[in-house]
Amino acid sequence: MKRSYWIALIAVIIIGAIVILFAPKYTQKPQGETVLNDVLTLQQMQISSFDPLDAYHAGHIQIVKQLYNTLIDIGLNGIPIPSLAEEWESKDGITWRFYLRKNVYFIEDPCFSDKSERIFNASDVKYTFERLLHKGSKSLGVSYFTNILGVEKYRKGESNSIEGLKIVDDHTIAFVLKEKDFSFPTSLALPYVSIVKEKAVKYYKDAFPQHPVGTGPFILQEYEPNKKISLIKNRDYWENGGGRQLPYVDKVLIYLTTDDNLALLMFKDQKSDFLELSFPLIKQFKTISMPFSYKTETKENPQLNFYLFNLEKIRDSNIRKAINYAINRDELQKILSEEGNVAKSLYPPAIFKELAVPKDILNYNPEKAKTHLKNIKILRLVCFEDILSKSIADFIARSLRNYDIEVKIESVPFPVLVDRLMKEEYDLIQIYWGPMYTDINHYLNPFLTSSFPPTGNNFNKYSNSEFDRLVIEAKLLPLEKRKENFLKAEDVILNDMPFLLLYFKNTIRASNEKFDFPIHPLGYRFYKYARRR
Repeated sequence: MKRSYWIALIAVIIIGAIVILFAPKYTQKPQGETVLNDVLTLQQMQISSFDPLDAYHAGHIQIVKQLYNTLIDIGLNGIPIPSLAEEWESKDGITWRFYLRKNVYFIEDPCFSDKSERIFNASDVKYTFERLLHKGSKSLGVSYFTNILGVEKYRKGESNSIEGLKIVDDHTIAFVLKEKDFSFPTSLALPYVSIVKEKAVKYYKDAFPQHPVGTGPFILQEYEPNKKISLIKNRDYWENGGGRQLPYVDKVLIYLTTDDNLALLMFKDQKSDFLELSFPLIKQFKTISMPFSYKTETKENPQLNFYLFNLEKIRDSNIRKAINYAINRDELQKILSEEGNVAKSLYPPAIFKELAVPKDILNYNPEKAKTHLKNIKILRLVCFEDILSKSIADFIARSLRNYDIEVKIESVPFPVLVDRLMKEEYDLIQIYWGPMYTDINHYLNPFLTSSFPPTGNNFNKYSNSEFDRLVIEAKLLPLEKRKENFLKAEDVILNDMPFLLLYFKNTIRASNEKFDFPIHPLGYRFYKYARRR
């Protein structure tokens, strides 16, 4: 062969070696992240903490649900399902044993020196409850767990542990109650008892609310107060769905706003894949042409919107009933439009359909109203600042003007409203209550004497021993035998009428069709189930 051939061949080999040596490690372009964008309209309160103990407000709860797990969860059908507890059992409704999931890890975090410190076990459950129920805790979650044996002594500082909380082994824990309660497991879906790690809480101390360390499907990547929350997929997450590890998306960007119009604009500009339609966005939305395919869904929501009476100022239950009779609920429904459905019963039909029987006492009856409204001249009404709240407040004022009652309306930001509530500076004050799991005892909890603040949300301190007895007694009965107690309890509280019942909210959502994202019956945003079409 000619010398020039060998020179050419050697050159080709050298060039080939250089290409191989310096070629990128991966020849295929990695697939892009699946990023879900959402906008959370916080009309009443901004998110200031990611600590489960603080999860009493809708915005806080939504984010805590992404970062943490509870022992029990509420599925998309509204029924309790296993979460960190795989199974549970009780023979008598007093002693409950929970069998915990194995091979579940808390997220990687500087508070842990190695992976072994991240393993979830029964001691985490014990610590979570001891932290919630400690004498220094002012969490609103305390009132839900006072039936655990020994809680009273523990909260008084008379005991260093809770007698009714027993570790059986690393993955089994037992709860012993003072009185039997066949609905106890459902209470373990409350965000207040999202499982935390003692090492993480002690490592971050007072900064823990801003450094969440959980076992949930997402990890907090970034938080810009009042602007944005970035969540990234927890690659160690334990849960599967449809044969695949959850969550399906890699990242969630949650934009925070108090401006409905900005939320609408973000959806139109495809900066958000979802938009919760609330008054007055519903009408605006129908007039706008979207440059992409979308769908709208409406689902009944169990959130009750109502006014509390100041029971120290309006002591006569006949006057309180008369104010309810003075409200024309057909006219109220016109104001609500698709936003909600007027309350015809105390119970939300969305989750307690068998109990949501219309009550005559909640019907418009001007003659009955007139009988007891002769001696009232002025009422001070405190409401939220949003347009729907103001519209309803104006409607109430117009309705009561027919009885020569002057209503002085004060529309205030959420923190101011809470201040008025705690200082009892109101005659009527707007509030809402949405159950966090589908149990009737839980739904009625804010009206029990045992739920007085600061560890409960019975804010106007309504108290009726017969109501308490009926609700508490229902816990002792099997689920199928409770209905009679709950209907009687409803009659008792409606006869006292400590509130002005208004409506149950609807969840109305517009969704970019590139994602499937189921609506949860309790309004939870379970981003772990969202997937690209």
